[in-house]
Amino acid sequence: MTSEDRSAFVELAVEYWKLFKLTERALVDAQIDNVMSISAQLRYSMSRLHAICAKGGLKLISYDRDTYEPNLPVTVANAEEAASFDDAVIDRTLEPTIIADGQMVAMGKVLLKKRA
Repeated sequence: MTSEDRSAFVELAVEYWKLFKLTERALVDAQIDNVMSISAQLRYSMSRLHAICAKGGLKLISYDRDTYEPNLPVTVANAEEAASFDDAVIDRTLEPTIIADGQMVAMGKVLLKKRA
């Protein structure tokens, strides 16, 4: 795979992942009769994304509800607000960190919240 192909694959994986997460959040508030069926399909599709990425040598990493550490390969979307937090946890991953062949190829993006 050329570096140009790898970059396109990484971009596609990030966009597909973001679409899943958006849909997942929308389902939480949905008033749909078949939410369980749609949720199951969404989980299956996300597992397929991870499997397909693995075939291409990519690993997608999400940090939801993890303790925030400054050395994580992420940018903090709410960095100004989070600067005042004594102890922070990752509220939500906006974009996954992507690893290819043991090297980070895309920084993740997260939102932090103060630990309760």
